[in-house]
Amino acid sequence: MTSTHPAQRRLGLLDLPPEVRHKIYRYLFCHKPLPITLGSGDRIPQINETWLDVDETEPTFYTEIFRVNKAISCDALQFAYSANSFRLFTDLHSFCRLGATALASIRTLAIFNNCWKPGGHISVIWDTFNQRCPSLEYLIVQPSSHILLQAIPHLKDFFASIPQNEPRPRLVLDIHVWDRHFSFDIPDREHKKALEELHGTWGAAGWRGFADPEEIVMRMPRHVKQIDFVLEMGPGAVQALNEFLHESPNVFFVETDEQLSYSGHQREGRRAHHCYYWEERAVWNDFGPISLAEK
Repeated sequence: MTSTHPAQRRLGLLDLPPEVRHKIYRYLFCHKPLPITLGSGDRIPQINETWLDVDETEPTFYTEIFRVNKAISCDALQFAYSANSFRLFTDLHSFCRLGATALASIRTLAIFNNCWKPGGHISVIWDTFNQRCPSLEYLIVQPSSHILLQAIPHLKDFFASIPQNEPRPRLVLDIHVWDRHFSFDIPDREHKKALEELHGTWGAAGWRGFADPEEIVMRMPRHVKQIDFVLEMGPGAVQALNEFLHESPNVFFVETDEQLSYSGHQREGRRAHHCYYWEERAVWNDFGPISLAEK
């Protein structure tokens, strides 16, 4: 006798509600301290962490689930790369060779000197950010501070290149000030040097070994929500930056007490911290930068 009850279908992973699948994925992909280093190269310990604390026996991702089938692989990859933040130290080629799903899912990425070195790879890496990372929301830019200082005057051209009717990324200057420990630290010298870098006094000699800061600024992705410029400098350089901002009518940074940056908080040996954000309606009074909304 044939049963009149319909055959019960076995539930698969993708039949589970998204919140249940994501809880499973979080166990597989979110057990490492953030940010995760992409590509090969030595992992640098986080603050208050030593090399002995780094456990290399546990994989960054448990990748067996990627090989179950194409649908599960795509779903798991999307979560793994969107739920974590990443940093790109050295291996640009491995990053550019990531699959389309992984690149399209990355939301938070920190880049360093490697993305400012001259050569043909520069176009490839910045084209990858712009064309293959549509979900990228937060870009932390942290090359040598003397390079970022030379890039600041060109930010007005970056914003001018974005049509008025299109959304613009929020731009944040995240400055960590070195503590003073030694009598041979000379604020006057670093003040003079920082002013020369901000005014482009040295020309191409000022970025020897790096790509032209103006070129890199104009390559920055315009579709992201926020770009953090992270600088580590002494008090003399901070003074020079404030003087430059006061004197420059087309560089619209406003200092804030809020912690806007996604680059992390307090750093060892850098107790003082300043945060600025770009506000094109900014004006200055006798005490520093304010926005028109605060007048």
